[in-house]
Order: sequence, then structure tokens, then C-alpha cells
Amino acid sequence: MSTTKDRVLARLTDVPGPDGESNIVELGLVSEIVIKDDRVYFAITVPAHRAGELEAMREAAEAAVSGIDGIGTVTAVLTADEAPSSGTNGAAGAAHAPPAGQQPASPIASATGVPGLPGVRHIVAVASGKGGVGKSTTAVNLALGLQALGLKVGIFDADIYGPSQPRLLGLTGQMPHATPDEQKLLPLEAFGLAVMSMGFLIEEDAPVVWRGPMVVQALQQMLYDVAWNHAGDLDVLVIDMPPGTGDVQLTLAQQVPLTGAVIVSTPQDLALIDARKGLNMFRNVDVPVLGIVENMSYFIAPDNGKRWDIFGHGGAEREAERLGLKFLGGVPIHMDIRELSDAGTPVTAVRPDSPEAEVFKEVAARVWSEVQASQGVEAPVIKVSPERDTMRVTYKDGYSYDFTAEFLRVVSPSAEVQGHSAEQRVTVPGKRGVRIRDLKPVGKYAAKITFDDGHDTGLYSWSYLQELGLKKDKLWADYLAELETKGLSRD
Repeated sequence: MSTTKDRVLARLTDVPGPDGESNIVELGLVSEIVIKDDRVYFAITVPAHRAGELEAMREAAEAAVSGIDGIGTVTAVLTADEAPSSGTNGAAGAAHAPPAGQQPASPIASATGVPGLPGVRHIVAVASGKGGVGKSTTAVNLALGLQALGLKVGIFDADIYGPSQPRLLGLTGQMPHATPDEQKLLPLEAFGLAVMSMGFLIEEDAPVVWRGPMVVQALQQMLYDVAWNHAGDLDVLVIDMPPGTGDVQLTLAQQVPLTGAVIVSTPQDLALIDARKGLNMFRNVDVPVLGIVENMSYFIAPDNGKRWDIFGHGGAEREAERLGLKFLGGVPIHMDIRELSDAGTPVTAVRPDSPEAEVFKEVAARVWSEVQASQGVEAPVIKVSPERDTMRVTYKDGYSYDFTAEFLRVVSPSAEVQGHSAEQRVTVPGKRGVRIRDLKPVGKYAAKITFDDGHDTGLYSWSYLQELGLKKDKLWADYLAELETKGLSRD
């Protein structure tokens, strides 16, 4: 008997809701049910500040639906309509030069792999400020170009609303299977690439009508619940990002430990304006921008070899030079790129010696060079107090800054605190007693701080911590003034 939404909802009536009395269906908390063959996905809406404590409820919901005959895999995610409350503990703290004779604290070591994503050495996002610039085609051919360098590569299709990788890689209609212990999904494989996409879990022409928080949760789960290294460690995982610079893109940039980002644009001014937005989004969260690719850069007429700059030419190269970025190359408009992409046989894979494939391989070589050379502010020495309420950050130049947990919490660089503009920034009250629960390195450029109120979505880059140290007094004064203006309290 086929699985229906009614059967799923019937099982979920056995799961008590957050009030401990009614079930989650009666409370109207279940939504976004997606059923694909023997796999079920759904969302449970909860108060944002209770997400951590309600994890057991999510697990109970998955277990309930798993009991339905014929069900293979069940994925439930917690989502929220309200922004989580965020803040930090204590006053701002002070800056110090290292005391004479003091032994340095142990530094946070640079990670050899990406925390939380075993067996993946580097993650490179391919992004654009708008759709229609050929980002997905560039992403898959970049992945194949990196593979041609002798690297082991995977690609993660993060565009839930319009996944392209299944078609580009000839995997439409296929589905991933679970690992033998059923703890993770095995990525599909195409042309030697490990591949995962929401397009494997829904019909190609089926719309995904999900809210932003649901999308973010689903993407995180898909990314971290995949056994990327089942056939050996990956040197690079390429993420085909959703187009634009909305909440989903910003949250992904902050919560996924990216080695760097590649921006794709076309030559015309209108596209470059949107490309700048994508570039600035990554810069705002201290993700290194590895460079810019100019797609649809030119057209060579097949009959007479004459070159036509249909959308103009060189705009992305000039923009890269103006911004001090690497220009990674110009990709031509060519019938083979389009036809082979539509056929699920990317040009770099099936015609590796063609001029078009050579262009992508040259772009990949420049990206890999930038990955290896990219360096931000050198990792400081970070030491958390025994009480977990303060943290000292000491840089190579000898300057150190003391921060309280409360301060770090209320100035978290996460999207839910910072918003998308100064006007949208959230003032977080009630964090006087918050503590630092955990501190982990993220790549070579940041630390992830988990607070004991459950907040863990801010990546504190070395440069951001340095900026906080220099502006600490003003930021703290501004925060106290905001609390007073809004009638809020630190308690």
C-alpha cells in the first residue's frame, strides 16, 4: 500500500506536542510533507528558542513515521516562524598586551578537515547574485575541471527550489540509498563525482513550496547527513548555491565552513550589479572570495569564426581588477556546452580535449591555486575562562582582547542577529548569564561558538573578532542604549 500524507499525519498524532498535552498534528505544527517512493520528509514548527530542547520530539516524530509499512527513510526538521533570541553574557571586556613572562594559551589549530563534515578537506561555493547566468553549468564543469587536476571531488546542489545537477549529470529519476547502518545517505555518482541534490528526492516538475527556515534546515541536513567520503576523502566539495542573496544564501554562507566562494556573472552591467551583491555577502561574513568567472563571455560564429561579444565583454574582468580579486576566466557561449548540458553529459567530462573543456579546466586550475593560497588573518590564540563566561583572544602582534560571553552572544555574526541591514538588526535581551558551551575551529579563518542557550549559528572569523576588539566599547554602549530604547533588559 502506498504511503499517503494522511497515513503520515495519522502516525504523527501519537507524538505529544511541546505543551505535553496535545499532539503535534492537533497543534498544527506539521507541514511541508514530501513523499518520494519510500522516503518521507516533513517539518515541525516550534518556538525558535525551544528548538534545542525539542530535539527529542523531532526524533520521536521520525520514529513514529518509520513504523509505517513500506517506509525506508524518514527526515523531520524543526523550523520556526520567529527569529531565535540571541545575546551574550557580561559586559564587553578590555584589550591587553601580553603580560611579561606569560605562557601563551594553546591556539585553535587549523583544521585538517572540515568540522562536522568528515573526509572533506575544502568546500567551495559557486554563487551568483541572480539567476540565469549559468551558475549551475559553471559549477558542474568546475567540479569536473578540479577532478581533471587529479583531485577527488563532490558536488552538492543547494538550490532546493530549482535543482539543476540531476539533469546536468544525467541522474534524473535516480535516488540515493542509505549506508548499511542507515545513519547517512550515500551520494550518487556521475563521471567520478559524488553528487547530492534535492532533485533526487522530488519529481523534476514538482514545485517545492517551503518556507525559508524549512529550506535552511533541509539543506543542512542533506549536507551533513551524506557520507561524502564513503569512497575516500574528498579534496573539494563544490556547492552549487541558490541564486541571489536572501536569507537562505546568507545562512548557508554563515553556517557552512566554506574555504572560499566563486562568483559567476555575465559581462553586462546589470548582471555585475547583482554579482557585487553576492560578493559583498560573502565578504560580510568573512568567507574568502576566490575570484570571478565571466560566463557567456563571447561567441565564436561557427560558419566564419568571427567573434561576437553579445553581452559585452570584459566586464567581470574589470570588476575583479577594481575589487582586487582574481579573474578566473571567461567562458564562451557555445552550442556544445548547452546541448551536452541538457543531455546530462557535461562538456568537460565527455569532450575533455575540446576548447570549451580547456576553458573550464583553466578556471578550475586557478580556483585550486586560490584555494591553496587563500589566507586570512592568522589564527589567534583563544582561551576560555574556567567559568566559561569570558574569552581572551590573542593575536600574533601581541594584542589581546577580553570578551564576555554575553557580549559575544549579542553581537553574533549570525543572520538571525545581524539581519540583512542595520535597520533589520535584532536587539537580543536577557543574556546576562549566558555561558560559552563549546568552541571549535572552522577551516583556517573562524571559530564556531556554541552558547548554553543553544545559539550556535555564528561563525566568528579571526578578522571579525579583531574588529570586535577594536570597537568593543562603542558596540557595548550601543547595545545598552538599544535595550533601553526598546524597553528590554539584560536579565
